[in-house]
Amino acid sequence: MKLYIVWFIAAFALIVLEPLLPGLVIIWFGFGALFAGIFALLGASFYIQLVVFALVSILSLVFIRKMVSKEEEKTQGVGAERLIGMTGKVIENIPASDFGLIVVDGEKWRAFCEEECQRGERVRVTKIEGTHLVVEKIKN
Repeated sequence: MKLYIVWFIAAFALIVLEPLLPGLVIIWFGFGALFAGIFALLGASFYIQLVVFALVSILSLVFIRKMVSKEEEKTQGVGAERLIGMTGKVIENIPASDFGLIVVDGEKWRAFCEEECQRGERVRVTKIEGTHLVVEKIKN
């Protein structure tokens, strides 16, 4: 069997198996095997194929990890930003266009709302302004 076929089979298997594993574990080796297969198809020596496999695997590991971690940061938010869109419970009445206290994600926060909110009512965080949250009343 030709070596490039082995590389392509390995690449296919590694890339196809990746979604079955938690996190990103083997996809880099799949990319490395794919490029090594291309080099084998072009007639490169086995030593060059191994170097290409190693380099592409390492480079894809580094760059994909960076991209994924940046994307996770965006989706999770940082600090209080992560609370935007979450729901909370009023623990101290909020008069209309004034401040009160709420609990969101297990934390107490000073909150501002345009509408009056009574203790026990549910609110949704719409934005952060300084050290307090801006919320809206959730209609039943």
